[in-house]
Amino acid sequence: MRTASVMHSSTTSNIVVPAVVEPNSEQLQQITPLVAGRVSEIFVALGDTVKKGEVLVSAESPQIAELHGKLHEARTRRQLAALTLERVQQSANRVGIIKAQASLEEADADLRRIKRLVDEGLSARKDLIAAQVKYEKAVADLNFSKDVTLNKEVAEARAGLSTAKTEEEHIRDSLKAFDVQLSSEDGLHAEHDIATLNLRAPMSGTVIERFVNPGSGFEAGKPILTIANTATVWVIASVPEAKMDAIRVGMPASVRVDERTMLGQVSYIDPRLNEDTRTGRVRVIINNQDGKIKCGSYAQIIFQSARREPALMIPESAVEHIDGKSIVFLEESKGKYRVREIDIGVANGDMVAVTKGLTGQESVVSQGVFLLKSKLLREQMHDSD
Repeated sequence: MRTASVMHSSTTSNIVVPAVVEPNSEQLQQITPLVAGRVSEIFVALGDTVKKGEVLVSAESPQIAELHGKLHEARTRRQLAALTLERVQQSANRVGIIKAQASLEEADADLRRIKRLVDEGLSARKDLIAAQVKYEKAVADLNFSKDVTLNKEVAEARAGLSTAKTEEEHIRDSLKAFDVQLSSEDGLHAEHDIATLNLRAPMSGTVIERFVNPGSGFEAGKPILTIANTATVWVIASVPEAKMDAIRVGMPASVRVDERTMLGQVSYIDPRLNEDTRTGRVRVIINNQDGKIKCGSYAQIIFQSARREPALMIPESAVEHIDGKSIVFLEESKGKYRVREIDIGVANGDMVAVTKGLTGQESVVSQGVFLLKSKLLREQMHDSD
């Protein structure tokens, strides 16, 4: 048998607290229709994996049907307005050009006639100047008529077309906002139920909540499905108020969940305390690419604090375990030993910290412990007989 004295040292103190696995709220989306209606079909169940853009729910909505009708009316008005503008422009240009051409021919004839009279001395020079001005004005009027006619009817027709286009675009934008797919005008003529609303996945992930079934009615603004990307998950710990000061953002942490241990780090510390439990929420992010960690699972977090505290250290070989309890053997005198139950803390090499059960004045058996343990067990069996 060999013994070792209990050593006074310092060690880092781990903080072990309960926790719950939650979905990463930054990677979570709810499927929330902006109109009321009734579910026709639902294509996913809880736990299903979906891809972005995949149709999850097919529904019917009277509001969508009404908007489709208004869109059809607006598109028809826009087409009529375009035809009206074309007709007015053609008519106005034709009349204007004919009138301008006639005026030009008249002015040209007058100019040639007055030139002859002036040459023969039968007309004053001022008449020639007036005829020249009239001719140049007629040329300008003809050229203007050949350009875009800016008369009142054309302006009104253009305004009507612009209004019709704006109205149509407004209704199309409203349908798109309700997640109605409108690829082209031709798609509006396809044979389909204009009340149908297909709700698609806004992101890839896993369905973690489902609030409706086929035939169920739904209200505008209320979620019907929740999708979460669980490639990373949040583990939320409830840390006692007295230990909050020892935790820092970025510090490492070990997470135990479903008999697995993973490494993570503190990403957020809630500045508020729970008034009832006097605990603070601390968030640790861990990787879950394989999807084996389920949201809602209970977990345990071990924060590896950098703060050093006084500790009693003994050789790890001195510690034995009986019935789930940690024990050591103390040497009272040569050849005489006594069992002491202890609580152990952080290991440091071949030494382990003792958090409860020793005062620091004892000597513990460090070699031959297994023989003492065997003898103790035999005595216990004999006593029970």
